[in-house]
Amino acid sequence: MESVKERNSFEVRTELVKVENLNIHFKKNKKETMAAVRDVNFHILAGETLAVVGESGCGKSVTALSIMKLISPNDGFVEGQIRLGDTDLNKLTEKQMRDVRGNEISMIFQEPMTSLNPVHKIGDQISEVLKIHHATPKKRLKQESIDMLKKVGIPRADKIVDEYPHQLSGGMRQRVMIAMAMACRPRLLIADEPTTALDVTIQAQILDLMNDLKETMNTSILMITHDLGVVAEVADRVVVMYYGQIVEEADVMTLFKSPKHPYTVGLLNSIPNIHAEEDERLEPINGNVPNVGAVKQGCPFRFRCNFAMAKCGEENPPIFKHGEQGVRCWLYEEGGAIG
Repeated sequence: MESVKERNSFEVRTELVKVENLNIHFKKNKKETMAAVRDVNFHILAGETLAVVGESGCGKSVTALSIMKLISPNDGFVEGQIRLGDTDLNKLTEKQMRDVRGNEISMIFQEPMTSLNPVHKIGDQISEVLKIHHATPKKRLKQESIDMLKKVGIPRADKIVDEYPHQLSGGMRQRVMIAMAMACRPRLLIADEPTTALDVTIQAQILDLMNDLKETMNTSILMITHDLGVVAEVADRVVVMYYGQIVEEADVMTLFKSPKHPYTVGLLNSIPNIHAEEDERLEPINGNVPNVGAVKQGCPFRFRCNFAMAKCGEENPPIFKHGEQGVRCWLYEEGGAIG
């Protein structure tokens, strides 16, 4: 597998996805709404992997669902621009978006057993994607499904194609999900915690597979994860989210070598280190992510931050730029640093 350094020496690439001023509100009752995601901005280059990291409840998955336009108007609404090339996805009708989903953008969900249809054979589920988006002739559907299963490393693909999801292991089901997602060679693959339920060995195989498919198909990947080990394996750039907003963004090497936001530092300090001294303890981040709508003003992280000051309770900081690295923290207003 290529090193972090090699991944950050890639050639200049075109911008595939640009998210600007993304705000996602959910309905609290008939009159009130709550902001689950606030003023989120990021881009994804063609052929790169952008990782979005943070604890559960920070807005990662909701951001991914908004790109797929899978947030029901009955539940809430999305503001801002989500551009795929020259197309603003937020302005597309549901009929137009159906042509984009699975074709231009595909998504892998956390739990393949709930994402795959239990009463349809594996081959039929892959065939459906090809039939809808590529109008593949019926006589070619089964063979193309078998070929796709082989590409994701599934043995006995000609047999598996006629089996049902419950007959496969978790790792095999996840490979089937990747096969379905990649069947139409999408420009963007969104992977929402794709290795969460898998053991370490299978997890490594799935990550290697996704990297290989990215290289061979030139597909960009948006990786949603809370696992910084996964980030180190696959990401080119990283966005750190907390309480529905971006608190830090940087290339993967910079983030691991020089994290700036206290939350990012806390995440990295909580990772087990095999080279640590025997009596060295992990440093967890105290407290929990506040409930949506609970923080009315100021920095949402101040309740858990060792560096919080009076200004943090008065005003939420903007993102301050330090070269290509951005950080949402008053400590860096004048180019300052933690410590």
